[in-house]
Order: sequence, then C-alpha cells, then structure tokens
Amino acid sequence: MLCPNCKEKMEADVVDDQAILHCPSCGGTFFAENGINRISNTTAQKLATDKKNNQILTGDKVCPKDNTLLKPLKQEESIPQDVILLRCNTCQGIFAYPNDLVIFKKAQSVKIDYFKIWGIPLPSIKSVAVLSILLFSSIVSLMTYFYWQRRDLSTYIQAQDLIKNFYLSSSERYLFISFKTLIPLKSRVVFSDTTSNQEVEKEINGQLQTFHQLTTADVNLENEILYQIILQDQKGREIQTGIKKLELN
Repeated sequence: MLCPNCKEKMEADVVDDQAILHCPSCGGTFFAENGINRISNTTAQKLATDKKNNQILTGDKVCPKDNTLLKPLKQEESIPQDVILLRCNTCQGIFAYPNDLVIFKKAQSVKIDYFKIWGIPLPSIKSVAVLSILLFSSIVSLMTYFYWQRRDLSTYIQAQDLIKNFYLSSSERYLFISFKTLIPLKSRVVFSDTTSNQEVEKEINGQLQTFHQLTTADVNLENEILYQIILQDQKGREIQTGIKKLELN
C-alpha cells in the first residue's frame, strides 16, 4: 500500500491499540475510522518525527486501502484552521501530514481539558473523542448546551466561549457586526462613547438563533468606542463578554 502523499510504501503498525499505516519517508499516517481520535499526543509526536524528509507533493491523493480519492475535511470547529486532514469516503479513514497530526491532537486535548475545567463528566468527553471527527463539533456544542441548562451561566461560563466567527467592519458611518453562537441565543450590544460620555444599547437578535447580525449608524465612529456583547438564553439568564475597544481596519 502506497502513501497518498509521496507514493512510497507504507508500513502497517499498531499504536495505542489502533491499526495504522505509516510512511517512513514523508511521515504521513493513515488511520482507520476514528483512530485519529484515539491516539495520544505522545504517539502523534512520535509518528510526526518518524520520517526521512518533509516532502509534501501536489496532485490528487488516494486512499492506500481502496484507491478512493481523498478529500479534505471541511474546517469544522474541531479542526484548527491551518490543519489539513484528508478523508476516504469509502472506508472513512483519515490521512494526516506529520505537522497537521500534532497540531490537531494538541487542539483536541485543549478542547477536552476545557470541558474538564467546567466540570463536564469525563465519560461524555471520552464518548466524543471516539466518534467521527465531523461529529465532534456538533456534540461538543450539544454538551455545552446541556451543561448550560444545569448550571449558573454567570458563574461557570463566559460569553466569548459561546461566540465564534466574529466579524466587525464599517462603511462610511455604518457599523456592521456579525457572529455565530454555539447554541440559539438572543443578543444585544452596549456601546460606550468615551469621547462624548454617552452610552447606546442596540438589540442584535431578539430571537433565539445561532446567527447574529447588526447594522447601525447610531455610533460615532470617529470617537473612541467601547463595546460589550450580552447573550441571553431561553430562560432569560444573561452573560456578557468583556468590554473591548472598537477597532476597525
């Protein structure tokens, strides 16, 4: 079986009770379905350093087991932005380049540690770790939701932990804000004009939704502006981000 990257012969091995195919030439590794979730960070590091060169070739990559064309996984929340993982749609195996494997495993560990800190039971975390990578993000979001329902949000979680894909821009005198939340929420923003000593509060989304968007001309963009986003759940409980300075490119 040949490496999807450099076309050299791959070696079969078992690490952390997971059957893998590893390329000793470029260091790429092919995992069976969910196998990449089950190996340790230490094992990932060893696999990444077991190579003769750093060669990454262009062109199509095919599965070493069935020659199906490998396709990049979409950039889900569980996969860091700069990491490329290739999946076989036939056997559901995952091919990872050496550096990408290490970065992915570190990011996965950080996410699991986050839920440990917030007191989410470890058995649930382990059940997430062995599922398909594509399901990792949605299950983490669901776990966050149920955890939120059980605890006092203002004490146990911060608003910025629920916000992703935050975007802020301006055009002439108009200010545009958009972001997504991991679960359906209401949202509003408070602007504090430190130049004129005035405060403006604007509703972003009055419905329980995951996409939030606001366009407003009620803020003087020439002044120094501070802002804070407030989120509200279906029970009326609120949490807020820290106060930030409005900085536009």
